[in-house]
Amino acid sequence: MAGLFSWLTGFKEQQSDKTNFQDDKFKAGQVWKYNTRIGEENSTITILKVEKYEKDGIVIHIYVNGLKVKNPHKPTGFSDEIGHLPLSKDAVLKSVTTLVSENNKLPDYKEGYNNWKEAFDNNKGGIFSITVQEAVKYVEEAMSNAKQVKE
Repeated sequence: MAGLFSWLTGFKEQQSDKTNFQDDKFKAGQVWKYNTRIGEENSTITILKVEKYEKDGIVIHIYVNGLKVKNPHKPTGFSDEIGHLPLSKDAVLKSVTTLVSENNKLPDYKEGYNNWKEAFDNNKGGIFSITVQEAVKYVEEAMSNAKQVKE
């Protein structure tokens, strides 16, 4: 009945599920080149999910690979990927340079996304409004500082 009402009146119910948001530029499964840090020129981002929130606008969830991020928790001392980063659309627009491919299989990001979503829904998590390059640097610094706090 609601569907008939929507069809007759043109009224669309507000969707509480923001996971189906269709952006005009970014779509899940896209791989992009971006302005990287020095030494990480082969790094790319994969769009994991695109959501729209009333307060925060469009949120682009990305996976970043091809990195050399200092990580004291890894045996090698480095991570080559960040499994989940939530960024504003503007931050991603400022970062990307070339669309490499589309419709790629997504890496497993659900755990990182779910952790972020729980924090976000409880006003304890946010989104990056800085470039991907700056967000990678921030993550690296946070991991280094976490080790110092534990020591």
